[in-house]
Amino acid sequence: MNFEPFKITPVGFVRKEPETHIEILPEFWEATEGLREGDWVKLVLWFHGSDTPARRRILKVHPYGNPKNPLTGVFATRSPYRPNPIALYTVRIHRIEEGRLYIDEIDALDGTPVVDIKIFVERYDCPKEVPIEEREAEIRAGRMIGEVNIIPRKAEHLDELEEVSPEEYDALILEIGPKTTTLTAKELVELIDALNEVYESLPVEIRDKLRTRGARSP
Repeated sequence: MNFEPFKITPVGFVRKEPETHIEILPEFWEATEGLREGDWVKLVLWFHGSDTPARRRILKVHPYGNPKNPLTGVFATRSPYRPNPIALYTVRIHRIEEGRLYIDEIDALDGTPVVDIKIFVERYDCPKEVPIEEREAEIRAGRMIGEVNIIPRKAEHLDELEEVSPEEYDALILEIGPKTTTLTAKELVELIDALNEVYESLPVEIRDKLRTRGARSP
């Protein structure tokens, strides 16, 4: 199967002075809305220095550039020599200024094009066995509240779960920033009770305003 070449547009560039940061091009700055200082993100870079026909044809390398290491396929290494010289980094945002994201030190050269930035999510980027598999999660019903993402489990086939206790039935995925956990049905009810207690402890004036706002909501 033949494909037309892909077009990749830089959204910014790595800069090393005065501190390591990503210089976001003005036309893409709006895409950073929602990022916060302290967030972990995935950077997708284009190693333009390795973007030559000869280097793209290199399919095996000595890992870490050490000839004592056996030749290994580039897909099993972090080598910059690849059919498509894409590099991935996981970094923390330390400071955000207009047009700049200050990040951890990385070994990419000054001027390296940045082709994408994605928020780090443990469930996707550090996969592990979780009680609720991806195919069982009702992704489209997920709700973002601040930095908390609530993803319920699909309600299909619940009639087959009559023998499962509330302590055993995992009801939802809870993401807080990059961290992921699951709550059983019993834990979900406990969380609801705890949140109700917090709500009831709010000043009366705040609760009155919240009720009024809720009454106006469609």
